[in-house]
Amino acid sequence: MTTNVLFLCDHSAGKSLLAATYFRAAAARAGLDVAIDIAGPDPDEQPMPNVVAALESQGHTVSWNPRRVTEEDLSNADEVVSIGCSLDDLPLDCRTSPIIEWDVPMLSQDFDGAVRSIFAAAESFAASFEQD
Repeated sequence: MTTNVLFLCDHSAGKSLLAATYFRAAAARAGLDVAIDIAGPDPDEQPMPNVVAALESQGHTVSWNPRRVTEEDLSNADEVVSIGCSLDDLPLDCRTSPIIEWDVPMLSQDFDGAVRSIFAAAESFAASFEQD
């Protein structure tokens, strides 16, 4: 059975893109049956160029674009991961299970640290699926 995973960050252009990309790679290695998406309450028009460049330099394909999170996204997701997203801006009344929150550095203040932190969290998150 496919598990729907939604990654959130405020602008759906940086942290959620990194998390979804790293999680997709870890899930593929582990043979997990997951559907992955990204969204945010205040989406940018395009992914952050430095995030795209970093991911592509690591051999990843960037396949998501920023978009606004909807009630349907939240209600259909089996797992929702918020990465610095303002939960006050989300329609949480449609969620029946808790949102997982990752605390990582801001990309604008510590880009490399944020990337490393998100990579480690995504790897750990994928490993937690293997144990279920």
